[in-house]
Amino acid sequence: MHTDTNSSTNAPGPTVDEQIWHELYIWLLPLVERWVCCANVASWRGQQKEIAEDVAQEAVVRTFHYSQRASRGEVRAIESLKSLCRTIAQNYFRDRRKKDWCLLHSVQDEPLPPMHILVNDQVDPSQVAIDRMMFTTIIKTAARVVANFPLRQRTALLTDLANLSDFGEHPSQLELAFFSEGIRLHDYRRSLPNESAERNKYAVHLCIAYKRLRREVVI
Repeated sequence: MHTDTNSSTNAPGPTVDEQIWHELYIWLLPLVERWVCCANVASWRGQQKEIAEDVAQEAVVRTFHYSQRASRGEVRAIESLKSLCRTIAQNYFRDRRKKDWCLLHSVQDEPLPPMHILVNDQVDPSQVAIDRMMFTTIIKTAARVVANFPLRQRTALLTDLANLSDFGEHPSQLELAFFSEGIRLHDYRRSLPNESAERNKYAVHLCIAYKRLRREVVI
């Protein structure tokens, strides 16, 4: 009996489209992990990683389906794939958090704690752009506040911002704001710790830093 020993080596690699969606998932996952870390949902404790992966995967799938409809002219064209996917992820995360919270607290008259991430009732990339424009009005104040954070909190937050930033030829307003405080944001772009314990410490410091930023900078 003849066995084709070349079947595995000749298997086709990922297509360009597959690579795009994989890279979108890799970009989105750390952002969702931050939301899950700060969500305060008791039923998620101990499985935050799995919850984040599920939300990110679902968001990418929904973005893919939306892109197919956009290519057929059924919905508005996509201006920014990342912004669209982030908005979809926010909406899905919000709905899932509300559902899982209510499962545990349906008998109690306990309100759902507020989340401080940008969410939209409809998928509209232009709304994301408007949110960013509003953010520029407080960006300098935020940079000044972050510069005075404790070292580990400041490092975690700057690392998160740097990893999510698209550094171009010209510095963004965020980069300029931090530069005025003596901080080069690009210097904080780095890979997250591979070791589970160190990665968890990073996530904790990051969560605390964002909560502190929301408390000290009123939008």
